[in-house]
Amino acid sequence: MNNKNYKRYFYLILIIAAGLVVRLYFLTGHVFSDDAYYSYLSYTFLHGEFAIDYLGYPVFPLRIAFIGLTSFSMSVLGVHEAASIFFPFVFSLLNILLTYKLTHLITKNDQIALIAALLVTFFPTDIIFASINFPDLLNVFIINLGIYFLLKSHFQKKIVWAYFGGISLFLSMHFKENTYYTFILFIVLIVFLFFKHQRFIPQLVIGLVFIAFNYIIEGFIYLLLHNDFFYRITITSLNYQYSFYDFFPSTAQKLSGSKNYLRNLFDQIFLINAKSVFLRRFYLFLPLVTAAQTYFSIRKKEHSLLLYWFLGTVILLIGLTTSFAEYKPLDLARSWYIYPVLMPMVILSAIFINRFSKFIRNGLLIVYTIGSLIMCFEYHKFFDKQNLEEFKFFLRENKNKVIYTDHFTRYSVDLILEYENNSHRILGSEFNLKGIAVGSWILFNKKHIDELEMQNYNFPDFSILKANEFKKVASFNDFIFYEKLP
Repeated sequence: MNNKNYKRYFYLILIIAAGLVVRLYFLTGHVFSDDAYYSYLSYTFLHGEFAIDYLGYPVFPLRIAFIGLTSFSMSVLGVHEAASIFFPFVFSLLNILLTYKLTHLITKNDQIALIAALLVTFFPTDIIFASINFPDLLNVFIINLGIYFLLKSHFQKKIVWAYFGGISLFLSMHFKENTYYTFILFIVLIVFLFFKHQRFIPQLVIGLVFIAFNYIIEGFIYLLLHNDFFYRITITSLNYQYSFYDFFPSTAQKLSGSKNYLRNLFDQIFLINAKSVFLRRFYLFLPLVTAAQTYFSIRKKEHSLLLYWFLGTVILLIGLTTSFAEYKPLDLARSWYIYPVLMPMVILSAIFINRFSKFIRNGLLIVYTIGSLIMCFEYHKFFDKQNLEEFKFFLRENKNKVIYTDHFTRYSVDLILEYENNSHRILGSEFNLKGIAVGSWILFNKKHIDELEMQNYNFPDFSILKANEFKKVASFNDFIFYEKLP
């Protein structure tokens, strides 16, 4: 290894080590959100009872690769909170390495590749979601790994790498559905190159075939299991009905209160989605930096592939329908939905930062790092981390208590107590709260109940908890414990 290679890999190791330290410092853990469903599904998968008695978003059980990985970590490390976040943590660190390798492959510039690795190392969303059991990080890593192999195959003229890329894209669909963006981008690029330049790139076709092959294989499996070749589409439609309030037009109506379709569509695309991408402090305004670099690159007619990747993904992310039955743009209010555009955004931002002198470049990176740390603290406020840690500690200190709660909260309680507790569901308006044993606890969260009721679940009248038969034991913001009195 020559001195130049030694130096760049030394810096890369330092960057990854910094990524490890900052992710350990901002370790978040279970946040009593969608991770509750994934943890429960993984636990049932581990015990050969997959999705039995599962109540939750219909589309989640389809993300079997993510559930399988979590289940595997549980089988090796034990059924507990740490096991549920093991693979997100590992993949977040691997993403730093992949960012470096992919950037270097595209730009052939060591410095830009190191800057890109540094940017993703301190990207606040990636730091926080490195320790939350959500599939977004892993899903986009697998997609980007596939793109890396396809590009490597194209640049090195070795077709074998393209098959590794195709396999990655094949698997990605079973983490989450973001492969749709890649599928559309590949089709448009293939058609453009063929008709505009009479070029044929076999790597793109191989990637496209593997993605399409996944739909076919998956369809036949679902046909055997559920007598429905389009079972994924069927379940996705059910998911919209199940949580309609999370999708257009309900999301846009919350902003304006209007029921006018065109008004809602404008608000969703421009006032919610575009704003969520380009004007969000959690992203440290990297999308705006990328937009600036996009302007310079267009003027210089350079980095056309990166520009297509970034602009195409942003347009699809902001405006693509998520339903085959009707036009429903995805609501991008959730900050982790940035992942599909993160890689091209980081690479173009690194190119932009590299334009400046060493003094200015280092200054920008220092400001970025400080801003990242501030946003990580803000993320912990957003997820109410301190309160949740106290709540988890309280649960573990009282693990022998009999606890009644809604099914969603129960999934989290069971995970925190490693499925060794005595918890029960409160479900159905006929459930008799007065009939539970003396000394039993009821864990009540009004926000959870309100959302579950929108999902058409019925519950008893919880106002009874303020009667003389119950007393408040403890509260942790929205989580309140009541004890049944004699």
